[in-house]
Amino acid sequence: MGVLCLAASSDSENRAKPPLASDDLTERAEHLFRAVVDDDPAQADDFFFPRDPFIPLKDVQDPARYHAQLVATYHRDIKELHAKRKVWSQATFVSFDLGTPPTWVVSGKEYNKIGYYRTFHGKLHYKVGDRSNEIDVGTIISWDSRWYVTHLLPIRH
Repeated sequence: MGVLCLAASSDSENRAKPPLASDDLTERAEHLFRAVVDDDPAQADDFFFPRDPFIPLKDVQDPARYHAQLVATYHRDIKELHAKRKVWSQATFVSFDLGTPPTWVVSGKEYNKIGYYRTFHGKLHYKVGDRSNEIDVGTIISWDSRWYVTHLLPIRH
């Protein structure tokens, strides 16, 4: 089917910028928070960039393998975030904000065949008692009018 194998997408060029805030974004960000609290990474899989659109999007030798590596890193990062706090029982989700102003990344950049909007350093806000805290969410990109995480913690080389 080629690069634009986007039957489920209403925007074949992925040009629609998702809203900066939405119930969908908040709900999936809360899933990430719950995954960290419960030390259960799979709870946050709906906030990670899905495999099916990733394969035609990425211009790398084996995009399915690369996606699997990214998911494994995302899961490892969730476990690492969980380990940073001894007790999560009093932690409550507050909100999620995208980070830097979203910018358009043209096709051909960042090893991609299809463009997308990208933002860095989203903030997952939570409280423990009266104390406000946040988790930095490294890289978030757009697909089909929704935001998805591609990197949670900083990339390690």
